[in-house]
Amino acid sequence: MLLANLQKELQEIAEAIMSVTGLDVTIMDSSLKRIAGTGKYYDDIGKYAPKKSVFDKCITTGKQYVITDPRLCIECADCSKKQNCHEVAEVCYPIESGKSVVGVIGMIAFTADQKKAFLKNQHNYMNFVSRMSKLISSSIKEQVLLQELKYRSIELKTIIDSVDEGIVAVDEEGKILYMNNWACELFEIKNHDVTGVSLDEVLPQNSVTKVLMTNKEVKEQEEVLKINNKTYRFLLSAKPIIFNKKKAGALACFKDFNKLHKSIFRISENPDALTFDRILGSSPSFTIVKEQARQIANQDITVLLIGESGTGKELFARAIHHESPRRNEIFLPINCGAIPDSLIESELFGYEKGAFTGANPQGKVGKFERANGGTIFLDEIGDLPLHMQVKLLRVLQEREIFRVGGLTPIKVDVRIIAATNKDLRAMVQRGEFREDLFYRLNVVPIHIPPLRERHEDILELAEIFFKRYANLHRRELKGISEGAKRLLASLPYPGNVRELENLIEYGVIFEKGDFLMEDTLLKKIGKKESSSLKGGLKDMVAQFERKIIQELISHYGSDTENKLKIAEKLQISQATLYRKLRELNI
Repeated sequence: MLLANLQKELQEIAEAIMSVTGLDVTIMDSSLKRIAGTGKYYDDIGKYAPKKSVFDKCITTGKQYVITDPRLCIECADCSKKQNCHEVAEVCYPIESGKSVVGVIGMIAFTADQKKAFLKNQHNYMNFVSRMSKLISSSIKEQVLLQELKYRSIELKTIIDSVDEGIVAVDEEGKILYMNNWACELFEIKNHDVTGVSLDEVLPQNSVTKVLMTNKEVKEQEEVLKINNKTYRFLLSAKPIIFNKKKAGALACFKDFNKLHKSIFRISENPDALTFDRILGSSPSFTIVKEQARQIANQDITVLLIGESGTGKELFARAIHHESPRRNEIFLPINCGAIPDSLIESELFGYEKGAFTGANPQGKVGKFERANGGTIFLDEIGDLPLHMQVKLLRVLQEREIFRVGGLTPIKVDVRIIAATNKDLRAMVQRGEFREDLFYRLNVVPIHIPPLRERHEDILELAEIFFKRYANLHRRELKGISEGAKRLLASLPYPGNVRELENLIEYGVIFEKGDFLMEDTLLKKIGKKESSSLKGGLKDMVAQFERKIIQELISHYGSDTENKLKIAEKLQISQATLYRKLRELNI
């Protein structure tokens, strides 16, 4: 095959040998197929030489042969054409490629004069044919190298095109040497043939040009480009190409910013906590709520989760997302009460470059843009400032946002799941929450019952948590004592499932016996709760006061302003409220 690809060149070499030696020439590959020939062998090109001939031996042994009497020599003894051979002398010289013999050069004399001339100049002819053999070997090496380079080029191009990132190579003048398919798709370049075009024409104001100018590498730099009135945001890594200590170009890698964030969130998700089956609790009231949530999960509608702190609102939100058509996209939780008022707009909606002093010079993508295509979970929605409630209402109505400092609306496709532990209706009446936003959020309200209303679940959950934390902390405990079970079943759990879980983990860590005992749990919950179980009037009153105050804290919040509201609600002074908080260990 290697020699067949060089047929034209080999024919020229055969004719050159003939013109120098006056002998007929044939060149064959390792299968004895004639690739080139002169004189009588010209018409035999494409035909095969006989088996067990001297040509066959030359290929097999890799040795050169000089035959002066073909019909009488040992080398031709087994040749099938021996009786009809018209050759009077011949030379067979191997053609090598590496350590393999890939062909043979044959020089043949058919007349006495040719034989005489050959015998007279045998040494010179052999040197000449040796050089021709080496020339052919060099051509083969070159051909192999070119084929290897071609294959590697195709292989490299295939690899680069399969990478889920934009790859662009430019020369020292910034002209595109190669742009992979993903980069063309990323920047919506319909005509993929941009070779030789300046990168600045295709991607205006890109940082790759700066890399060429400074010879300094850029690593995962946030880059924002505007092409045809469309904004592209990505992470750029670019490196100069240096050859012989001279600048030869640059290689750039573009990563889609939004896609990268989606991947990060998908990887960080805990799949064990995403389904309704993973939400613990089998009491009738809780089962009904789970079925309600499961029923609406597949419907792309806004959901409002209502429940006290610790009831598992985020778990419900994750489960709804997991069983929705958006399950393969981002689930992005946001605690509306944890973001300062001054930053919440830029956090949710992002900002343009130069929007305010201290802003990132590249601008910033907001959480709604990052969650595009997925689900946003707005926890503690009751803590959202009034001025942001207006902007959130627009997102729900128009499905678009404006960045801080931006003039162009950005379309977003997100499902909103909101959650609160407050009475939003009461907040609407007090003017603390917009009525129109409330009705937009309250399309499907789901009330998650507190643990005290799911009495059947308490011990079931306790056993699950006990096994979980015994394994986690490598405690060889045998179980929960009957006394501890009675205690666990009698507590009010203002912190709901989270409080029960924390209590069990504490008990598992500090228990010194074989069973989780009541006394160990009492150390965690405090003397006041334990004494109430003994039925004393003073303790009963303390327990009742504790329950009322904790419920009000769950409703209003625990900051200073809300504690003032709680004191007014209880018709006591703020100082009295703080005293009771200390006494009741709240």
